[in-house]
Amino acid sequence: MSSFQQYFTIPFENVPASPDYTVWYATWTKERPAVDPGVNPPLVVGATMDEKLPTGATLLGSGTKDPLPPPPPPPPGVISQSVYQKTVSEWLAASRSEDE
Repeated sequence: MSSFQQYFTIPFENVPASPDYTVWYATWTKERPAVDPGVNPPLVVGATMDEKLPTGATLLGSGTKDPLPPPPPPPPGVISQSVYQKTVSEWLAASRSEDE
């Protein structure tokens, strides 16, 4: 049975040590990486079935995926939040049309 999830980005520093939602770090690992001082933290994407997003999160899209897979990785190079949000929304929409 598919569950409704919300995928979101969240600043690295806002992710608690043991979040109560699923997170993927830039290489799509669920293991929190060590970040050296002065180094930019990785992109973090999370997913939750809660209606309320974690503090600091920005919604990428909502939909159903079962089992819960990581979202598509962002395209290489520097991209904007809006471009990645569109990519995730299209990915979720494609799964909705497959379910119909």
